[in-house]
Amino acid sequence: MSTAAQPSTSGKEDEQPSRVLYIGHLPHGFYEEQIKGFFSQFGNVTNVRVSRNKKTGKAKHYAFLEFQYADVAATAAEAMHDYMLFTQKLVVRVVPSKEVHKDLWKGSNRKFSKIPWHKIEVQRHNAERTPEQQQQRLERALRRDKQRQKRILDAGIEYDYKPLEAAVPPKAKHIRIE
Repeated sequence: MSTAAQPSTSGKEDEQPSRVLYIGHLPHGFYEEQIKGFFSQFGNVTNVRVSRNKKTGKAKHYAFLEFQYADVAATAAEAMHDYMLFTQKLVVRVVPSKEVHKDLWKGSNRKFSKIPWHKIEVQRHNAERTPEQQQQRLERALRRDKQRQKRILDAGIEYDYKPLEAAVPPKAKHIRIE
């Protein structure tokens, strides 16, 4: 009886070989476009995803890459592991199919564009406010000022300063802070 005809007992039957590569230790300047161009020498690259910092947009120096065929991915991983690229030694391995997250390719295959968080915050800060919103801001500022004064007195510090209430415009003097 030959052993080739016997079913495998390793528990890995029905598992498809993976087409996804993990690429670690990416050098600066080697991003989506460059990765796709470089690894396309092995075969058809279907997806590229460079991990980036959400706030700054800078690369985290690792990426995921998907080939059209699993055997091409295995060949690329074997050939590129420990490859020196711009003074960085690449770490390339095939990611097992069961470890590939379903949302891994969300937002892949497009050039990253940085979100201008600073400009958005400046616009939010400088936005026109309704009288109700302005009133709420003023009440909150007065409440915080009273709390600050109380904490200073409780700490035993004698500190005289002009309270915020004195700076409130006469029109808004009807505000009652408890």
